[in-house]
Amino acid sequence: MLALAHDAWTLALHRSRWGAVTRAALLVVAGAAGVTAALLVYAHLAPLTPLDEQAPPAGTLILDRHGTPLLRDASAGTRILVALDDIAPIALAATVAAEDQRFWRHPGVDPLAVARALGDGVAARGRPRGASTLTQQLARRLYLADGEEPRLLRKAREALISLQLEARHSKRELLEAYLNHVYYGRGAYGIEAASRRYFGVSAQHLGVAQASYLAGLPQLPAVYGDEDAPAGALARQRYVLDRLVATGAISEERATDALATPLVFAGEGDEPLAPHFTTMVLDELTTVRPDLAGRDGLVVETTLDATLQRAATRSLRVRLERIAAWGAGNGAVVVIEPATGALVALVGSADFEETETGQVNMALAPRQTGSALKPLLYAAAFEHGYTAGSMLLDVPSSFPTPIGVYTPVNADHRYRGPVALRTALASSLNVPAVRTLDRIGAGALVRMANRAGLSEIAAPAPYGLSLALGSAEVPLLRLATAFGAIATGGELAESYTIERVRDARTDAVLYERKPPPPRPVMSPGHAFILADILSDPIAREPGFGAGSVLETPFPAAVKTGTTFEFRDNWTVGFTPDRVVGVWVGNAEGGPMLGLSGVDGAGPVWRDVIEAATAGRPLRAFEPPPSVVTSIICAPTGLRPGPHCPSPVTEWFVDGTEPEEIEAYYVLDADGALAVDPPLEARTWAERSGIRLADTYDQESVVGVAIVQPVEGAVLYFAPELQRQETVLRATVPAGAEHVEFRVDGATVGRATGPDAFVVWPMTRGEHTLEVIATFADGATAAATSHYEVRDP
Repeated sequence: MLALAHDAWTLALHRSRWGAVTRAALLVVAGAAGVTAALLVYAHLAPLTPLDEQAPPAGTLILDRHGTPLLRDASAGTRILVALDDIAPIALAATVAAEDQRFWRHPGVDPLAVARALGDGVAARGRPRGASTLTQQLARRLYLADGEEPRLLRKAREALISLQLEARHSKRELLEAYLNHVYYGRGAYGIEAASRRYFGVSAQHLGVAQASYLAGLPQLPAVYGDEDAPAGALARQRYVLDRLVATGAISEERATDALATPLVFAGEGDEPLAPHFTTMVLDELTTVRPDLAGRDGLVVETTLDATLQRAATRSLRVRLERIAAWGAGNGAVVVIEPATGALVALVGSADFEETETGQVNMALAPRQTGSALKPLLYAAAFEHGYTAGSMLLDVPSSFPTPIGVYTPVNADHRYRGPVALRTALASSLNVPAVRTLDRIGAGALVRMANRAGLSEIAAPAPYGLSLALGSAEVPLLRLATAFGAIATGGELAESYTIERVRDARTDAVLYERKPPPPRPVMSPGHAFILADILSDPIAREPGFGAGSVLETPFPAAVKTGTTFEFRDNWTVGFTPDRVVGVWVGNAEGGPMLGLSGVDGAGPVWRDVIEAATAGRPLRAFEPPPSVVTSIICAPTGLRPGPHCPSPVTEWFVDGTEPEEIEAYYVLDADGALAVDPPLEARTWAERSGIRLADTYDQESVVGVAIVQPVEGAVLYFAPELQRQETVLRATVPAGAEHVEFRVDGATVGRATGPDAFVVWPMTRGEHTLEVIATFADGATAAATSHYEVRDP
């Protein structure tokens, strides 16, 4: 220390104008002061704690899957530790050139720099400035707390600590520590955080212009880091580039190019990128590792893709502006990786800063699903013997309920008569869905929904047949996750947000997700057939027309939903690799003005599914070994008869393909093609002007025909309903005065008219239905069917 002080003062004094006597006197004083200061400092020095234990609180940092910061603890600033080998060499050279050009040669305190600073200070009749080395700056930041001790004593302690650090650590270790601790302004501690904060890149990708800009900031970070006053930082950048040239680190040409290179800043404003998602991350952390919740210095690596998040946010806002006139004020978007459950994007509201509802995460808010629940209905129907080719009836239908008769209608208030299940689902026809649920029981759908993770749909509950049209409330995220089970071939992977948690200081992994085994929801065959139906644009045409926004240039399955009074819009769809779910509506539940799911949520879904698949290999839905194709006659679901005009190829689970030949299409007495539909579709066919087979001439009907339940039918209880009832229906010849319905010999009701029906309170077991039509002359006609009522 005496030698250092002597050399520094000697060099400084030789540059002054003082006389030899004065210089000699000052040297004596300086030597004495140096000895005294060294002794005092040595007495106050405590043993140094290891350098790697000196990292100050780093706050909690949440990163996307590519390392983009999503959330920082503002109270601690942002700090991302980085190894020296992961920093661009030009950034190392720029830092040394700007702050300590003799860093690689001095022992921690630079005598020449001290001498220059002392000389400059004496010449200016002020105190010395600018002599601190990088090691001294590091010592000051890590080991010297702010206090009231005299400046000279503090500087002496700083110098001695610097000498200790140099003796214990390599230059590379010291430079790495400095670059991880120095403050760059705008809340960024360390060069990695600064690189991302200012330029949106990692420190290893810094160019000359960026590195020289950052290297100049630590001298006056509050001034040079001011976004509204960049002139000072740019002037400092020019200084750093001059020093890089002077030290031979770069050529003059590279420095000139760097000055001419426009600096493109990350543009990171106050608005967080994924505020609802980061809240979910912190909530998930308390679940998977409660001991880490609230702990300082964590780096949380998440599933989110920041680029896709921005695209989803942008699409939602732009599309909502276009439909604002229809009363749509909010929306939410989720993107899931179905095979793993990883949440790739989540927009909880269109505007997080909106004071009343913006901070409500609508991706987690339960809302009625509308027709978006129908894929699970038909998944349950498949387990009850239905196939994609099964003929369903889209005709006027009424059903008894505890509060009266329920008569569902389609969205366009039209009926299409007999349709294949494929068409009913793809075109989102309401009446066939309700009739299907009436046959299989609401309990079957509840159980399927529960297996798919929709625990909100619990039995018993007063849903009734309206459950087929989405009367139950489900959050968007859960519904999208359930669709993921279809995308993966029948297995459910629960959604999650956290991949890994590391210690910011040591980089030790504190938590790493271990994926649980997927949960089976439906068979691979049923899942594939559902995906094939939902991605079929031809089957979708009767309900949505050709060329709708739901059609994509790659295979994608999709389902829309619209709820009562247009309060909720849904579009949920998927490829084999991504599920995208969109909800549009108003957070407070207010209705929109005639806005359907395809028009409200559909365009957002189309934008996001295209963004989510951009640059990814496009895959079709692969049929599993358990499915086969068979030629059937639409819409009968049976093998084509001799007059079938519309044979089609349909997918079936092996063993469920039909053997019976259809007789739906026949030739009438004139040799013209006619249809012979089920009795319940007769009135619809007559009103639609469809040519019917001769058997449908009312005058030719000579007997009673039971429409429901037909011979051998199996009916199921709906445990969620307090009253278990079904409709007994028959057609009778013209002229019948009244029709009597008997079950197991007991009269259960009477009716009139050619389409007669009564409501029957169901009881378990095997039953015999007898329908007796009585005419004015006392003559009677009767028919009988046998059926069974079971628990689901």
